[in-house]
Amino acid sequence: MPVNGSLTAIAPAGNGGGAPITVAITDPGVDLAKKTVCIKVRLSTMGNTRKVSTSQIEADADKDLLRVSKHLVDSAELKAIGRFDGEIRRFLYNICLPFEIGIHLLPIAALETVEFRLRQFAEDRKQLVAAFINAYPSLCQDAAKRLRGLYNPADYPPVEEVASEFTFSWQYVSFGVPDQLKGISREVWEQEREKAAQRMAEASAEIQLVLRESMAKLVQHMADRLKEGPDGKPLRFKESTVSNLVEFLTNFEFRNVTDDGELQTLVAQARQLLQGVSADDLRATGDLRAKVQQGIAGIAAQLDTMLTRTGGRKFRFDEEES
Repeated sequence: MPVNGSLTAIAPAGNGGGAPITVAITDPGVDLAKKTVCIKVRLSTMGNTRKVSTSQIEADADKDLLRVSKHLVDSAELKAIGRFDGEIRRFLYNICLPFEIGIHLLPIAALETVEFRLRQFAEDRKQLVAAFINAYPSLCQDAAKRLRGLYNPADYPPVEEVASEFTFSWQYVSFGVPDQLKGISREVWEQEREKAAQRMAEASAEIQLVLRESMAKLVQHMADRLKEGPDGKPLRFKESTVSNLVEFLTNFEFRNVTDDGELQTLVAQARQLLQGVSADDLRATGDLRAKVQQGIAGIAAQLDTMLTRTGGRKFRFDEEES
């Protein structure tokens, strides 16, 4: 889907896609377009709620102020699909970078990894959807018993129609100006090139800020959890406190598409500090805990200083379309 005439689709939507064709953008100091490609992901499921007419509800209240809805089915299988879709979104969030709503900016260095993982996700999701479709007839019968007077057979389409509502596809697109525009109007083409270059420059600044903020949040959280509580005892420390930061540090190499040297230095420090360190080590070894806490607190302070020099974000890393 084009964005202000600057996105050119280059691979078919579906469970896969060909290698991206990058449209060159000339913008001194910004080579973001050469290091990334946009990926548009679509996830959809069956809608599981319907509005209920207030005429069917008895309440001692002004019904003009009421909005009532019902769940069509109570399905563990459908909930499993929802959780799995959340896992897909989290994977993309941790790998990709912020850009436009519904579009993720994917480092080219991670493209093959992401493509492989999305294909795995697609196969696993098919199995989850199949489990729901198999259960659907009995779920409809259960809904009729439980909803009673609020049950409406028209809310429950045939199995084939329900199955078609579950989709998962992705499409690679490249940020640039369509070449055919040059032959139509060189003036418009030049204007669009300037817009594209400006948008890439803005995206570059946003990406740098997002990565700094993300690391600052993870580092500060770890520093806080490594402190002693009011009673002088260590605070509770979850495995994810370490694993989330380690994942960020691992992915940083290909996510650092803006060549942020300052952040790279702090990432290297954090890697060295946490090398071979597990959550269990930090729980069991007081000296190690104190050492890591001191080092992490120092990194957090440097990140805080870096962030005070920057402003707010223009883009938001919203979830993909559903």
